[in-house]
Amino acid sequence: MGISVGHIIEALSLLGGEAHLKDIEQMVVKIAPLPHPKEPQASIRARIQERCAETASYLQRENLFESVYGVQEKKGFWRLRADPLNPSSPDGFQDGAEAFVEAEEGRVNLKIHLRRERSKKLIDAFKAKLTEPRCEACGMSFAEVYGDLGGDYIEAHHKIPIAQLDRSSTTTLDDLAAVRANCHRMIHKNNLMLVKELAEFLMLRKK
Repeated sequence: MGISVGHIIEALSLLGGEAHLKDIEQMVVKIAPLPHPKEPQASIRARIQERCAETASYLQRENLFESVYGVQEKKGFWRLRADPLNPSSPDGFQDGAEAFVEAEEGRVNLKIHLRRERSKKLIDAFKAKLTEPRCEACGMSFAEVYGDLGGDYIEAHHKIPIAQLDRSSTTTLDDLAAVRANCHRMIHKNNLMLVKELAEFLMLRKK
């Protein structure tokens, strides 16, 4: 039996939404029934490129995958487009949206997504230890801007991406960073830049 697009989607979902081709291959081999192709990685690459609009092999069907660093870089990192934090996602925010004056919305669709779990207890403990929730990148405090409405709101960013963790890995409070939503998106948008790098960038913008 060949490797299907569904196997690749499931593998990427289990890997957190993005991964290197060799890691995708290892996961697909685990979940796809035997027999496998002689060269599973080549088959996976072909299926991905057939469903990636940036490649010459695109079949003009569902545009499901994209290269993390750009197809031209040939670094072998791929991700699912169906991620609301991803600006290129059909469900995310789109540049040029002002060109549309109307669209059909409101239909009910069932979508099933597999995601590597994050520990809510760990995130709650991280936020609880913050004496003053403030973004480590830009310095913003929601309480200063929104008063009681903003309260102790802040987001927790995983310094080591969940997709890069082994199943046996543990995450500590020191592996998390406090960031506001906009900074969180910028970190993920720019190939998971370091929080410190975004902070330095914003400091230069103020000068």
